[in-house]
Amino acid sequence: MKITNIKIEKLFGRFDYNINLDQEDDITILTGPNGYGKTTILNIIYNLFNFRFFYFQKLKFERITIDFTENKSVIINKKNRGLESLLIENIHNNSARFNIVVELKENESINSTYTYDTKAEKLFLSKLKDYIDITSGSNFLIKRIDFNEVEVYNFLNENQDNIPNEIFDSIKGVDSSNKKLFETINAHNVYLIKEQRLISINQLSNEGAGFKSYKNTYLKTIEAYANEFKKLIEEKQLEAYTIAQQLDSSFPKRLISMQESEALSEEEFKERYLKLAIKQKQLQKLGITFGEEDSNPEYDDSSANVLTVYLQDSEKKIRVYDELLEKINLFENILNEKRFAFKEIIIDKTKGFYFQTDTKDILNLSDLSSGEQHEVVLLYQLLFKTEPNTLILIDEPEISLHVMWQKAFIADLQKIGEINKTSFLIATHSPQIINNSWDLARDLYELSENKQ
Repeated sequence: MKITNIKIEKLFGRFDYNINLDQEDDITILTGPNGYGKTTILNIIYNLFNFRFFYFQKLKFERITIDFTENKSVIINKKNRGLESLLIENIHNNSARFNIVVELKENESINSTYTYDTKAEKLFLSKLKDYIDITSGSNFLIKRIDFNEVEVYNFLNENQDNIPNEIFDSIKGVDSSNKKLFETINAHNVYLIKEQRLISINQLSNEGAGFKSYKNTYLKTIEAYANEFKKLIEEKQLEAYTIAQQLDSSFPKRLISMQESEALSEEEFKERYLKLAIKQKQLQKLGITFGEEDSNPEYDDSSANVLTVYLQDSEKKIRVYDELLEKINLFENILNEKRFAFKEIIIDKTKGFYFQTDTKDILNLSDLSSGEQHEVVLLYQLLFKTEPNTLILIDEPEISLHVMWQKAFIADLQKIGEINKTSFLIATHSPQIINNSWDLARDLYELSENKQ
């Protein structure tokens, strides 16, 4: 089930959009002047599919409809709470006057509904209080570690990626009336790549069992990703080691029980062994060895059974790395095609990845130019931080990228989409990003019914 269309009525009180998403290339590009809501549309999708219903309280709109294949739609409405809003203190600069009503429509009938109302909001804030000190007043405020305070709505929108998922899960309150709605939302993975990519801001400070105050901790994203990639390789090694132990312990039993008719022919064995050797050499470049790379077993009929079981086991051990190798190869190829000035990327299990110059000097990752860091970070997120069947939202991919890199961006996405089975919704100002793909572009100025 995929998203096919996004309809927004009276965004900011003025724009009506009906945006159909490309179903063939799975890439849709949003363009338009500043102030027409490109980034807001990405945030609408991200917050809906990640149960951040508080986002819609401050957003000015009348109705949002997300259409899917299989004749399903999710509809978001904003309804005045009336007297109900007097029962609790105003939150989010009086935005608590509204309930957010989310409905699932199937075959033209509404059959599942959830309302983010006073009760849901109080439950959400009670869960949030387990991690953050919240004081009440005309607005709910959160303490910073420097004793300054910030309004809860602003804090949530700035720091939602650093807040434990279970807090947002408390919003759901799943029961029989909204079960199908949440199943539909849960069935869609949505990942947002923000405009600010080079610096990660962790604003939660651990105090005791939970997070009771927060401060800004700035991390260089490219360095964090190199360390994360190192751990990813370690996890694959551990997975491969576990499989190897299981196979090695059962090797004698499987060899004894093997029938002669199951043995590979010499031609089949050599063909499969050659493919195995190629993968082993690729892993050797990462510093991952299996101990038998230099062996080249000679096939003969007397050892056919042993060689068959040996090859099958070796293939199973190395298969753990197949997906990772495919992504690494594309990661390296795309970056090398960019022809970074006098440098190349090196993938290594001890460092994750690093760059060295054409004179073999190792560079600090932070020494890369802003454009080079943007390219690496963006590509890493696209390849290694998203799951299959994810809708990836990308805000202004052109930032700091050379014009030639921008022109190659859509082609790069197509290669990534083939591997990861992902689709993309992009917000951009750059005609170079669009390049020759104007059939994928949706211009908000042209789509709006209220042109200024």
